[in-house]
Amino acid sequence: MSKGTAILRQQNEKRTLSLLRIRGTSSRQEIAKALGLSKNTISLIVDKFLKEGIVQEVGIDENGGVGRPRIRLRLVPESYKTIGLLVGSRQCQYVVTDYVSSVLEKGTLAMDFREPVQALEAIGRLCARLLALHPEALGVGVAVPGLVDPEQGLLRFATNLGWRNVRIRETLGSKLNVPVRVMNKVKASALAPAFEMPAGEAGSAFYVSIDEGVGGALLIHGQIYHGASWTAGEIGHICVDPDGPVCSCGQRGCLEALVRLPVLKERLLLAADGAGEDLPFPLVIDRHEGSAAVRETLRAAGEYVGAAITQVVNLFNPEHIVINSPLHRSDSFRQAVADTLAGRALSIPGETVKLHFIHNELLPAIGAGAAIILDFERE
Repeated sequence: MSKGTAILRQQNEKRTLSLLRIRGTSSRQEIAKALGLSKNTISLIVDKFLKEGIVQEVGIDENGGVGRPRIRLRLVPESYKTIGLLVGSRQCQYVVTDYVSSVLEKGTLAMDFREPVQALEAIGRLCARLLALHPEALGVGVAVPGLVDPEQGLLRFATNLGWRNVRIRETLGSKLNVPVRVMNKVKASALAPAFEMPAGEAGSAFYVSIDEGVGGALLIHGQIYHGASWTAGEIGHICVDPDGPVCSCGQRGCLEALVRLPVLKERLLLAADGAGEDLPFPLVIDRHEGSAAVRETLRAAGEYVGAAITQVVNLFNPEHIVINSPLHRSDSFRQAVADTLAGRALSIPGETVKLHFIHNELLPAIGAGAAIILDFERE
């Protein structure tokens, strides 16, 4: 087999894997039609996958029509795995995921991560241990706060970590001998919901994270749009109240200054006469949303978020808006976001966009692992 033929076959194999990952099950005939390849080519690929245990036959399609019965095929998800990390100042959360991003193992490494040399040594040891336990892993995805150059795997700076110009990919890659992908944690998170949406629905989406800060990411056909200087999606610094408080960026009335969780928790506790100060944010909502003052505070936060999202919808016309935050459990917040969007967005994009409220703290790590899978399929 010539080098060119081998490369083409490898590309077709990865296209087949990608299709099965997205569709869940398919037949040889359906794969050939979808990829524009001959049935013989697909049969050779599938036979190879069956021998390697990457694919399994899961039944016969009763509606296959005339001719030979169509045998349904399914990926064996644990044939390939990834390791995803979320690095914070005091801990590193990790997940081991399969080829469809289901979490197989998760854990936390607790230490002070503000010194980059020591932090990367500890992360390297953690990854080496996980790779030894999971040799099927295709690589390691690392999600970090701050400004990231994803092409170089370079963390330009992260205020929370105190890191500046840290070559994460180069450092870990030399220790681990597997591909390493480094991403901003919000942009990494945006890849995870794309895996969870039904096939064909992840054409474009805007992802919003509301926690210690507020961030966003634009996803187009399964790829993150990073922007010219890797800062695309900064919805947290859209002005939603010109008379609002001064933001950490120096401007007044930014969305982040008004709805990031530490600020919002203070307002909720004030509305609830200070009860529940020691409770985590989700339990503050659960305990006090029966209060009219608390509901009004949550409704106001939802209106701010809805106003910012309206600008995204009008400008980019995404198919989906995904909001990941503990605020998802508040009826008042969700309704205010939806009502504000419906009232302010242009009619056509406003009517067609789908709004999703979720909460999963592991999404950055899961998404970083998903980035490894996408890179593998595009090689």
